[in-house]
Amino acid sequence: MLLLLAALSGCAGGGAVPRSGQADGRQELEASAPILGDLVRAGQVCGIAVSTAALDRAARIEAAVIELHRRQGGTAARDDFLRSMAPPSFDPRQGGADRAAWCAARQAEIARADGFLTGRSGDALLLRAEATLASLH
Repeated sequence: MLLLLAALSGCAGGGAVPRSGQADGRQELEASAPILGDLVRAGQVCGIAVSTAALDRAARIEAAVIELHRRQGGTAARDDFLRSMAPPSFDPRQGGADRAAWCAARQAEIARADGFLTGRSGDALLLRAEATLASLH
């Protein structure tokens, strides 16, 4: 995930929304939302604090992509997208060891996602998400 978040940071640019085509913006959103959604959910599962601002932005970005999936493939596509971000099922027989290892592997990325979402790159991605959502109506 480290490489994915680094790539995501490069995609979103530094602040102003790039003048890319509508299709490029949608592709970026569709690539970014699952990464961010996975990390925000990991924070919740692992008990790692994610700022309210990051949670709000992630939810708004995700809402745009959920609507994109719904429009492109109906509720089945929307539901598949949501399932793709669900944390794994942990084995109760492991006494939490699998969960602890999974959380430890994501701790730094969760912090990076929080910083990304609350920074200029998060601003740019949110603007792109809102523009994409507005273009659907």
